Amino acid sequence: MEKERDLELVLICPFCGDEHTVEINFEDFLDYQNGDGLAQEIFDYLTPTEREQIISHICPACQDLVFGGGEE
Repeated sequence: MEKERDLELVLICPFCGDEHTVEINFEDFLDYQNGDGLAQEIFDYLTPTEREQIISHICPACQDLVFGGGEE
């Protein structure tokens, strides 16, 4: 069963300045802020892109530019 996503994080991309949001579980957010685990463990119900947004605040479009967007 998926956790309730009862918190909307509003993040500002450090590269382009765009505002973006990620919906997460509030208790998971507290655990992450307290250092109770890695983002990959705590937010296992999010996509890798969403987790990176929480970690670095980089928006999906800039993640594609910075990390290559999975292109080979």
